[in-house]
Amino acid sequence: MTCSSSRIDLAARRLLSSIAGTRDARVSAMALAHMRGAGTVLIDAGLLVQRGGAMSVVAEDDLDDSPISVIVHPVTGQHGHLGNATWQDERASERRRVYALDMAAVARRVVGQLDCTLSDDPVPYLDGVVLDFGTARLPRRRARVGIWVARGLTAPAAFAELRQVVAQRPPDGLRLVIFLDRLDRHRLRFIRGHELVGLADVVDHEDGLAVSPEVLAARLMKGPSHQGPVWVSGDGGVLIVHGRWHEFTGGKQKIAVAMLAEAWLDGDPVLTVARVLEEAECGASVKRLKDLFGGHPTWREVIRENGTSCWLEV
Repeated sequence: MTCSSSRIDLAARRLLSSIAGTRDARVSAMALAHMRGAGTVLIDAGLLVQRGGAMSVVAEDDLDDSPISVIVHPVTGQHGHLGNATWQDERASERRRVYALDMAAVARRVVGQLDCTLSDDPVPYLDGVVLDFGTARLPRRRARVGIWVARGLTAPAAFAELRQVVAQRPPDGLRLVIFLDRLDRHRLRFIRGHELVGLADVVDHEDGLAVSPEVLAARLMKGPSHQGPVWVSGDGGVLIVHGRWHEFTGGKQKIAVAMLAEAWLDGDPVLTVARVLEEAECGASVKRLKDLFGGHPTWREVIRENGTSCWLEV
């Protein structure tokens, strides 16, 4: 019987993040043996499960680590497998077993303190790499936010697949994507309408894996610990330039800010004024960004306009 409510210590969470960032989220028992008990914590919590069932091992001559079934020796009756034309005792093969991350169990633990609308039946995307938990209400936020839990996003190909899913299923408001990968591996690109949140930034340390609603709400307001010259919230409500914090409340302003920040982050910072105003759904009376931001303190400080072009002044 597993202890799914047991605390996940820092070493175990770091190991989980490392496994989650790999393509198949698998790890050998031999590798786990060098983790000083961190692997045992994850196995006992039901977050790492033996791949392919209890009676399977990895043969010495199997270079891709695919498990094979354990069989009973026809003479001795002992469990083992046939590899390299000789009988391999199952007890000597324990370290060649393969364990896999149980993504559904991990994701449910991650959102365990959030009141998600789909907490009992999340919707999987990309073969279970991304799980959609519906929406949740966070402290000090009026509108509900979407909650996705994902892994492997630090691989460029996986992140590109996520962007395709996002394009097919655009958010209604702000969507949070809580990713399990280690934060120091790769800085994820901005996706408009989405907040990409590393689990390590918002975890409840008493639990070790579950997200803290209060910390998550604060993270959405103040941004991550490592922001770079420009950081913008997924909905464009908060813009931080060289550590200086700017807040926007109008829906049209948020869309425009998100567009300008995304352009800067993508390395092509100059946009046409007409495109920004069109996507922000401004009326015919708004012909320039000055009409949209004229009364805001950031106008001409970080938001600039010249003729038909506009950009962030960084």
